[in-house]
Amino acid sequence: MPRWPEDSRERLVNAAVALFSEQGFSHTTVEQIAAAAGVTPRTFFRHFRDKEEVLFSDDDRLLPLLLAAIAEPDPPLTAESLMRHALGVLADGLEPDRERLRQRHRIIQTDVALTGRELAKQAAWQPAIAARIAERGFAAPDAELLAAMGFALFRAAFVGWLEDRRPATLRARVARAIPSARTVLDARVQD
Repeated sequence: MPRWPEDSRERLVNAAVALFSEQGFSHTTVEQIAAAAGVTPRTFFRHFRDKEEVLFSDDDRLLPLLLAAIAEPDPPLTAESLMRHALGVLADGLEPDRERLRQRHRIIQTDVALTGRELAKQAAWQPAIAARIAERGFAAPDAELLAAMGFALFRAAFVGWLEDRRPATLRARVARAIPSARTVLDARVQD
């Protein structure tokens, strides 16, 4: 019999997000999170190194999901279609958690250190993504640029999806963001 419930990690994430939303990130302790989840602080630290990490708990499943989508044998061969496919798969992986992700986004926006941590995690992903794109046959400099563009496009679509109450899917927003980038690149300075 396990010494702590199998769903401890999920309960800790849910408890943390609820407490951060109610009383603020900086006013919430690990002990409060553990108590709300019905576990001990020691169990908390078996799953997370600190309370900030709770907000980034999806990273362990999302990066492999994205890398697998890039590596799939049959996505179309253009950079745009590869980006549409890979970012669409990532979007599908996030879609069921929209409300929790909205709460998470609001929490991160209230703390500059959390915003920095979010950006640092994304930057840590970029070399792995660029390497996987290069494995698909794109030149290394192009793969780096595509990875950077993918982050920018996805972030814009993601934030818009979180802030919008309409039922449009994240995949649909990503699909609209990709051709919008071309329009922006073709834009001229207005007088």
